[in-house]
Amino acid sequence: MTLGICGALVAFSTSALAQAPNPYYPIRPDVPMQFNGRCAGEYAALGLSSGVLNIRLGPGTNYSVIGNLVPNQVIHVMDCQGEWLGVQNRRNGEQIGWVHARYMRRV
Repeated sequence: MTLGICGALVAFSTSALAQAPNPYYPIRPDVPMQFNGRCAGEYAALGLSSGVLNIRLGPGTNYSVIGNLVPNQVIHVMDCQGEWLGVQNRRNGEQIGWVHARYMRRV
């Protein structure tokens, strides 16, 4: 009976549903990231009067907002362009978006 359950889990893990993109950030950012050792690492969002920090499609306020970070939420940064940090999904390596460095602290 245990073998049957394991078999079902293995079959599910290779299904199209399991391979679907992250539902929380379904939009791919417009500006691709590169690895930049100067700014790569773990960062946490600072507290803001609005309560959230916007995640954008590219490194600038002219890009659309695709998500938010709450205060003290930790993210993985892979790249930076000027004052903007490129956020990466630590689990699958996909690029999520961009946040302004002024509102982040390295942890």
